[in-house]
Amino acid sequence: MLAHTIYGVDFSGATRAGDSIFLARGHVLDTSDEEILHIESCTPAPTLLNTTADRDAVLSGLVNFIATHPISDTEPVAFGCDFPFSLPMMHIKAADGVTDWRSFLQWFPGDTMDPSTFASWAGDVAASADTTERTYIQRSTDSRVDALSPYHFFIQSQTFYGIRDVLAPLVTNNSVRVRPMQSATTDVPWVVEAYPAATLERLELPGEGYKSETSDARSRRQTIIEAIATRDDVTITTDAKTNALRDHDGDALDAIVAAVATFHAARDGITIPSSADDTWQYEGWIVS
Repeated sequence: MLAHTIYGVDFSGATRAGDSIFLARGHVLDTSDEEILHIESCTPAPTLLNTTADRDAVLSGLVNFIATHPISDTEPVAFGCDFPFSLPMMHIKAADGVTDWRSFLQWFPGDTMDPSTFASWAGDVAASADTTERTYIQRSTDSRVDALSPYHFFIQSQTFYGIRDVLAPLVTNNSVRVRPMQSATTDVPWVVEAYPAATLERLELPGEGYKSETSDARSRRQTIIEAIATRDDVTITTDAKTNALRDHDGDALDAIVAAVATFHAARDGITIPSSADDTWQYEGWIVS
């Protein structure tokens, strides 16, 4: 076990990103025969980080929180963040001077200045390839769990600001170890890429229809929360359940699911299938 404090981070690249970013915190309890994730809280980022909801403020606060958190914890910490950690191999090869994943982070976002120009560049790279007619190229790990392309217009802002403003500064300053591209250590937090939809599918729970104000969506959130809380290896406090149920956008619930995926990766390890090629070392790997 490489972490005893677990955070799930549901991410946003919106102008007021703090309105949508939640952090779920859990502690791993060792019993006589198993390890259990006890999710203690699920909190809006501005409240936890003491920032405004403005994107620059909350992302800066998040970086500082992740980088300094071991100071206040006696045991190793792991974070699961819900945004793409890299791009398809096609785009990495098109980036000047990139030789590995770390140098990709140092390069990103190249000459692009915002999510729109980033996505346009990525689309141009795809269009210039002779091997595909698709606009949105997926990473191998995206295809495995049916995730969107990192530069799809639905998530281009998450990718842009997540890599540029959160992941890159943390890795450049050696404040974290990102699994599985980097080996884990106990003196700094380690970070994984989470994707709640894939985790819900693995747990055989509804992966859609829970993000709205309708009574059906609320009922579906209730079903998901209670199903997770009744698993043998997860418990959730009443406050965390309530916050996840009340948040009709589903961001609080996604943070809890990201924490569960991170816990399972910490407990069971990250296994790369023998059928996978080496592109994950550049493209990253989603844990589910």
